[in-house]
Amino acid sequence: MTQRDGLKVGTDVPSMLANDLELEYAVAAGLKTAIVVCEQERDFQTRTILEQHLRDTQEHHAYWLEQQLGLIETLGLPNYYQSQMH
Repeated sequence: MTQRDGLKVGTDVPSMLANDLELEYAVAAGLKTAIVVCEQERDFQTRTILEQHLRDTQEHHAYWLEQQLGLIETLGLPNYYQSQMH
């Protein structure tokens, strides 16, 4: 059987976002490690796929989470909540 890390469940929106961001950073680190292995094994097709996943993780997922945490810090949590009500 596979051993898995426990879930990190936040108690409020900032901790949920921070936990998600931590996970995205871990995913990015794992992808970087896998890309190095692909290069060592000369598996350039898989490397290309992993590089796209890494870009998506860094440019979209992690970036969005960093923005939200920055907004919470800048606006304050009550104003952040209000800004999310479209």
